[in-house]
Amino acid sequence: MAVYNLERLSILLVEDNLYVRNIFRDMLRALKFGRVATAVDGAEAINYCKDMHDNRLMSGGLGLDIVISDLVMSPVNGLLLLRWLRTAKESPNRFV
Repeated sequence: MAVYNLERLSILLVEDNLYVRNIFRDMLRALKFGRVATAVDGAEAINYCKDMHDNRLMSGGLGLDIVISDLVMSPVNGLLLLRWLRTAKESPNRFV
């Protein structure tokens, strides 16, 4: 069986249900992803990404590698979050 080193990957998990968010977070940490950040909704995720963009020099230039998001959330749903990630110049990685 192949062994993968996921320590260099960073994930943003966006989920409004606390139980599901905790289960996913624990699973991702068990898989030994390097950094697992969580957000309650799309608006919080956008603020996290803006902060990451503003502090990219202080964070060692690390960006986001994977975003796992719920589709149905409010006030910013998963599609609006994806659109923002792909088009905003404050996005830490437009190809995520």
